[in-house]
Amino acid sequence: MNIDHIEIAGFKSLARLKLEQLKPYSVFAGPNGSGKSNLMDALAFVSTVIELGAVKAIRKFRGFSQIHCYKLRKNNTRTFEFDIHATMNGQKLTYGLKIHEMDTSPLLEEKLTVAGKPVLIRKKGEVPTLIKEDGTQSLVEGFPSDVSALMFTQGLVPLYHYLTNVQVFRFDPMGAKEPDGSSADATELDSHGHNVATMLASLEKEAEFRAQVTDWMTLLVPGMEQVHTAPERLSGGTVIKFKELGIKPHFPANLISDGTIYALCIMTAVLSRSSGYGITLIEEPERGIHPKGIEALADLMRDKASPEHPVFVTTHSESLVRASRIDELWLVNKLDGKTVAKNAATHSAGIGQLNLDTAWLMNLFDGGLPW
Repeated sequence: MNIDHIEIAGFKSLARLKLEQLKPYSVFAGPNGSGKSNLMDALAFVSTVIELGAVKAIRKFRGFSQIHCYKLRKNNTRTFEFDIHATMNGQKLTYGLKIHEMDTSPLLEEKLTVAGKPVLIRKKGEVPTLIKEDGTQSLVEGFPSDVSALMFTQGLVPLYHYLTNVQVFRFDPMGAKEPDGSSADATELDSHGHNVATMLASLEKEAEFRAQVTDWMTLLVPGMEQVHTAPERLSGGTVIKFKELGIKPHFPANLISDGTIYALCIMTAVLSRSSGYGITLIEEPERGIHPKGIEALADLMRDKASPEHPVFVTTHSESLVRASRIDELWLVNKLDGKTVAKNAATHSAGIGQLNLDTAWLMNLFDGGLPW
């Protein structure tokens, strides 16, 4: 799915943010507090609304007071908006979602068009209307006012699967080093990477995955020969073990650097999720990793990102900006308390032959500095 346009309004510092022509691998660079994380959370919020409904989504994100945009006027601050224009399976589609009265009893408004024809229409507070290819319409009577009707369009386009598989990763290397319990989830990586050992134990059964992890780890960590998992006898859980060249014993994860574990979590997230529809969002993938390793990691994320499953990352690292391509780079800043974003390719007239990180540090994109 090629994303032509995303627009989000009414979420934290995102009063109204527009992103055009997003690449499958996109880097959002900016200082702390500029709103990069708010953008990631807004996409995850949309996913939760579509999957669970607005009431549960607002509760999951700690309530209206934590997610509304305080820079909007009183009436507007109660409304959230999301709009996406994309090409999926060769068809142009647009989907718009509004959540009204978020502070009391949320009411959804939705519209989906495919190839210019309306497929789903839902006005504020009304039941959804589904429109077939021959123009006949049907009402979904008794449908909850806060639950998305996008689920009824799954047979036509896979947009529902795409938008309900959005995951934000904020890895915690200290927690990821700990052995997993016997009940840890083996189907999906935890947002903090706390079940990475169990995920690896499941995925490394596939020879291709095992080879990819070994290849990338040896590239990122010179001297690393092998990464594998093993059962822990006392707890029945799973631990990660590493082997270095020329050293016979295998090291447990707690003797490995935070950066190595961090890179392993990123690889597990990207490699395990890249085959299906969805969006993978990774906060600050450069943490604890040397500049050459960051460049290799950027290549991995770019290689595995696809129109069907893009990978978006946030950063304030010069090394990750340097490893980006100009049309992948978005400069995020805050003006008058509102998050804004510029694509570097559309503001690059003055950079000449400079590296992207140098141009960024010199503020030649006029998109804000990394501090």
